[in-house]
Amino acid sequence: MKLPLISGRQILTALMRLGFVEIHRKGSHVKMKHPDGRVIVFPFHDEVDRYTLKGALRDASIEIEKFFKEVK
Repeated sequence: MKLPLISGRQILTALMRLGFVEIHRKGSHVKMKHPDGRVIVFPFHDEVDRYTLKGALRDASIEIEKFFKEVK
């Protein structure tokens, strides 16, 4: 599945809908944590690279299809 290019703002919003909370921001990177302990770090850029996003979602055990249902 080829992922679309989306912004850091869209990623942040989708993750918040999935229950993640922002815990840290330094420079252009955001760290978010889920109540069950999963953590995700991603760049807060205008366009986030597909492979960077895919790897971050994999590391946080988030299904790609579930994530993109929350992207608006």
